[in-house]
Amino acid sequence: MPQKTKRKLSLNRNVNDVIPYSKVRVEWIDILSDSGWADDKQFNKMKLAHPVNEGWLYNKDRYAIKLFASYEKEDDGSLTFGDRTMIPLACVKKMVKI
Repeated sequence: MPQKTKRKLSLNRNVNDVIPYSKVRVEWIDILSDSGWADDKQFNKMKLAHPVNEGWLYNKDRYAIKLFASYEKEDDGSLTFGDRTMIPLACVKKMVKI
């Protein structure tokens, strides 16, 4: 019976794959809207949304944070960003580095 070959999955990052952005998890509050008709009971049941985003922190200033969840490294070393999100800082409830 032939021996089975074990394969190792390398989770070590290649130095060339490291990007200069911190990975974060952001918990925030978002608007909820509904264009339909509702009585007072239905209206009183409305609650704000509490989304969670994970990605790399591109920028943070006194007004907002900018995240991206995917990127492509070009041949020249530059980055192209995808899955971009901008969240007003006043809506951010918690942000932790992951």
